[in-house]
Amino acid sequence: MPLEEYSRKRKFSATPEPAPSVPAEPAERAPVFCVQRHDASRLHYDLRLEVNGVLVSWAVPKGPSMDPSRKALAVHVEDHPLEYGTFEGSIPEGNYGSGSVMLWDYGTYEVLDGTDPKRQIERGDFKFALHGHKLQGAFAIVRMKPRPGTRTKQEEWLLIKKPDEHAIKGWDVEAFNHSVATQRTQEEIAAGDLPPALDELPGVKKATMPHHLEPMLATLGDAPPAGAGWLYEVKWDGVRALCYIDKGKLQIESRNGNRCEEQYPELAALVAAVDAKQAILDGEIAVLDENGISHFALIQHRIHVKGSSVPTVAAAFPARIFLFDLLYLDGYDLRDVPLVQRKQQLSRIVREEESVRLSASFESTGEKMLEAARTLGLEGIVAKRETSRYEDGRRSRAWLKLKIVSTQELVIAGFTKGEREYFGALVLGVYDEGKLRHAGQVGTGFDQRMMKQIHTRLEPLVTRECPLTPKPKLKDVTWVRPELVCEVKFHEWTGDGVLRAPVFVGLREDKSPKEAVRERPTPPAEQNGGQGDEQHTASASASSSSADVKPGVAARPIPGATLAASQLSGKEAVFEVDSHPLKFTNLDKVFYPAERYTKRDVISFYDRVSPWLLPHLRARPLSLKRYPNGIHAEYFFQKDTPDYYPAWIVREPILEHTRSEPGGGGRASKTNHYVLANDRATLLYLANLGCIDQNPWMSRVGSLEHPDWVLIDLDPVECEFAQIVEAAQLVRHILERFHLRAYPKTTGGDGMHIYIPLDPVYTYEQARTFAELVASLAVQEAPDLFTTPRSVVKRKKNRVYFDWMQIATGKTVSAPYVLRAYDGAPVATPLDWPEVAPGLDPKQFHIRNAIERFEAVGDLFAPVLSGGQRLEEAIQHVKLG
Repeated sequence: MPLEEYSRKRKFSATPEPAPSVPAEPAERAPVFCVQRHDASRLHYDLRLEVNGVLVSWAVPKGPSMDPSRKALAVHVEDHPLEYGTFEGSIPEGNYGSGSVMLWDYGTYEVLDGTDPKRQIERGDFKFALHGHKLQGAFAIVRMKPRPGTRTKQEEWLLIKKPDEHAIKGWDVEAFNHSVATQRTQEEIAAGDLPPALDELPGVKKATMPHHLEPMLATLGDAPPAGAGWLYEVKWDGVRALCYIDKGKLQIESRNGNRCEEQYPELAALVAAVDAKQAILDGEIAVLDENGISHFALIQHRIHVKGSSVPTVAAAFPARIFLFDLLYLDGYDLRDVPLVQRKQQLSRIVREEESVRLSASFESTGEKMLEAARTLGLEGIVAKRETSRYEDGRRSRAWLKLKIVSTQELVIAGFTKGEREYFGALVLGVYDEGKLRHAGQVGTGFDQRMMKQIHTRLEPLVTRECPLTPKPKLKDVTWVRPELVCEVKFHEWTGDGVLRAPVFVGLREDKSPKEAVRERPTPPAEQNGGQGDEQHTASASASSSSADVKPGVAARPIPGATLAASQLSGKEAVFEVDSHPLKFTNLDKVFYPAERYTKRDVISFYDRVSPWLLPHLRARPLSLKRYPNGIHAEYFFQKDTPDYYPAWIVREPILEHTRSEPGGGGRASKTNHYVLANDRATLLYLANLGCIDQNPWMSRVGSLEHPDWVLIDLDPVECEFAQIVEAAQLVRHILERFHLRAYPKTTGGDGMHIYIPLDPVYTYEQARTFAELVASLAVQEAPDLFTTPRSVVKRKKNRVYFDWMQIATGKTVSAPYVLRAYDGAPVATPLDWPEVAPGLDPKQFHIRNAIERFEAVGDLFAPVLSGGQRLEEAIQHVKLG
């Protein structure tokens, strides 16, 4: 229907509806849609879809639905101009369609079957996906055949929601009766009540944008609050996030203040989705299952990943952010503005997209909300007082979380032995009245891979001291320092403070141990409950003093670390590490001249990296390479350590043959006392000696003649690193034919190491022979890529040197996670195979950013230590010759 009919029905001097304008040239953007709630002679909804420069429109008497079982009647009406897509107001009496019009929903849409939308409408079957504030997912609008005896010229259609992850059974259109543009009700629109301007909001303050805020926290409730004046939201099971938008740049901070926007690249859409130059928004990052339900176990896949692995994992586990609060907007601090008006402003400036959503608020009863959440399988709901101010960094009774499935953050205090590998159960603790109390054990909810990851994280934290007060009576427990937090779901607390039927959910990297406070339900809040200072007092009394430690005030404790760079001030410092006194000297000495990194920086790095590094050094003899005056000064090697080393440092005596004695009388033998870096104190002692990188044997004490892996060392011979990447992937594919797992890492220099973990039953010669076999296969497949001569002068240039001769008793290799003595302070970094791709640069991992990566991805090299591979079985998979 042409716009002439739209214009014929209206007198634009008497109605605020927009007159048609000259159609603009088609824009290279997604087409828009809107739904308007029109209270005319009869209340109905109007669905409008942009097609060829106009809004093709249908009147939907009972409104659209997100429930696939409900088919809504839709009557095809005249086309409307694009300007109508943002119209909201009242059409005066005497005009066509007089009554109030609410902009109920708007957004973009996409055509689903690839056919031109006009042709789909002409054939009577139009399929599309909506990306709105309220309507999401796949829909179809289908023309019905005229009913016998009807004379109407208007076509009747059916609007149908397709089953997908956005579908919601029992969805009620009238539960969403606020404008998406102004948050006004239909009555407020009819009365002409306009939303206040930003500077007119109660409690608003003119202010510069804060650089850092802390999230407001909800108190656990045991029942919905009584009375009116409460809004209800879904309790998303993800990671809390404060989002800072400043002149086109985005910064996202997790609950403990850590930057995380690079972990979630899809959330970069926030900048374009938010109509503001400066804004601070509060929300929850979540990953949804196929039913649209968030689960913390799903976002676990994203929390530990950074770097080049992010796109791959993001494709498998896409994240969304659900925004529920606005704290700052374009020069105004909104924290003292009542919640309902903050939400109105939030809805006004946010345009929802696939990864950016508004967390809907419901003016329902708490009981109905809980029942709906229980039906949908949600974790719970959050009740928020409409008039509440934003109490950043505090836990308030103005916000109540009501859980359907009880969950609790707990500190891992130890692990028990069991019939399974790694551990039987985790011993849990929770802070209560300022002390870490025993909360029971959890032995279910994790698979073998998760158990291995947890065990790897716990090994560096092992201690003789029980961290719980009082010490529980448990057998076969290995205690650990209380530094890892996990989340557990459970049935209830027993009378003696132990969890009943706990199930492990996941590690909580975003929370510090002091935040693991026992949550006790707060009685239902009274309708006239206090605000302001009384609210703060109630909040403080609801949790122990240890719970009031604000996340982000101090740096999050690093697993296993006891020192901070700021503590290593001055030229010298003395600390007790692992009960051993250590004196650090010449801390100002520059070790990396180009970047001015000092000995202090090196010691601090090894203190922080020790949880990941120590498992790969333990029980392995070290050949010390010492740089007493930095990387560009003279260095020396040291195998035999002198007697004046502290007695607590473990040294392993190894009898070694050196060289022919003068006169050809055979080979001399010498016992060298190798250092074993079994603990953090030893590691830091060596760093103080100027050991910039650590070089362990490939075998351990007790099986020194049997290496734990086959080492493949790929080095450039005047070639680009891209060829190293190509060579590594070729080696990987060869090893896959042997059905062997292999793990790559940068050397920190210009090469790459590939470790093939073995059961320690083979000699070095056997391991070396297998490496030589792999080298020969690689050369056969890519003769122009590899070179293998041991002699440097015989190696061909512009090739990758496949070094298999390094595998020998007493030979050492730079360990994963160590610094290297090259400009830029690069770090030998384990990689995920998808990261071994064009564009990889080993210099991208260095002293300033490596720790953040390791905290995110964990120990990618942990499987190297588990062995579990036999060469004779591998060779059977490949037919040679």
